[in-house]
Amino acid sequence: MEAMFPDVVVIGGGIIGACCAYYLSQEGLNVHLVERGGIASGCSGACQFGIGHINTGIGRDLTVASGRLYASLAEQLPLDIEYDRTGNIYIADSPKGMRALERTAQLVQSAGMRCHLLRGKELLDVEPYLSPELVGGLFFPDDAKVQPILATLAFVQAAKEKRATIQTFTEVTGIELSASKTVAAVHTTNGRIPTKIIVNAAGAWSASIGRMVGIEIPIVPRKGHIVVTEPVPPMIRTYLLDASYFEAVEEDRQALAVAMVLGQTRSGNILLGSSRQFAGFDRSVDHEVIHAMITRCLRFLPALANIHAIRIYAGLRPYTPDLLPIIDEADEVPGFYIAAGHEGEGITMGPITGKLISQMITGQELDLPVEALSLSRFAQADSSVRV
Repeated sequence: MEAMFPDVVVIGGGIIGACCAYYLSQEGLNVHLVERGGIASGCSGACQFGIGHINTGIGRDLTVASGRLYASLAEQLPLDIEYDRTGNIYIADSPKGMRALERTAQLVQSAGMRCHLLRGKELLDVEPYLSPELVGGLFFPDDAKVQPILATLAFVQAAKEKRATIQTFTEVTGIELSASKTVAAVHTTNGRIPTKIIVNAAGAWSASIGRMVGIEIPIVPRKGHIVVTEPVPPMIRTYLLDASYFEAVEEDRQALAVAMVLGQTRSGNILLGSSRQFAGFDRSVDHEVIHAMITRCLRFLPALANIHAIRIYAGLRPYTPDLLPIIDEADEVPGFYIAAGHEGEGITMGPITGKLISQMITGQELDLPVEALSLSRFAQADSSVRV
């Protein structure tokens, strides 16, 4: 009897790999997920939990589509992912920041999304623990939050229920190609896995997987810190972000960027962020960065001064030069798909990424056009610069 080889090998056990495994297994494919550590041991286990939005273009389309998927998945997945539709508020602590939020509101509303401005007391009516010195905010009532580790585990469990194989603490050491340069097998520390299709969902490590097949993937790690407090009574009703958050995301490669991000879990812990810096694969905690981050958060929520921190950690976001993910099949290596480069939006964009990859592999009509997410866009950009 001929051995049953997996139809697809997914490399990476974070939220993106888990979502890819979930949607592929739902289509009846034989899926084998390989993860070098434990499930959600990378960025998906070291991040905030808001499901937000990006203002324009394909980024907005991805976040809106994923938000709709989460609303139904929360009822379908085998584990409670702590999905709460609390809304997000971007908060301005200066008139300049408020003017930026006003411009954002016009853009978002013109795209058909719901949001409204909160000024002065209106902001405190929604979030009474905020500083009264803040100017105002922009409230997105349809945004939500999930617990990232629980969400990743839930997608993995659902894939396992469809007979997907989940192999953790197994590192990919090489990829074997056929004579015609198509995918033939994945080599790991636990043996060879024959397959014709690979999904590279290795997050910040995706570039090294690409080099195994001779492809340059412009993804580098971008470090971010999180502070977790002791459980406290409810203080934050929504999910709070600095009006300068997107400026922090878009800071140049040399800068340390810090912005306020605050959310409270169902268990009462408050998570403080955020920071962004390029430090290679170093995940050690930088206490100067922590000081800057906490100082910024105290500007918005002074009551934090009376709460104890119980844990601090850092994760590595997968960064691309244009801050958009790569969701594509490599032109040079048929059967080699990439689902990576989501920077700080992996939790937000996970479901739609997994669904699009599944649709691409099974030949279905795509929910969204993905031309703007191709790997080749970076080669085209390099070519235009040289000319």
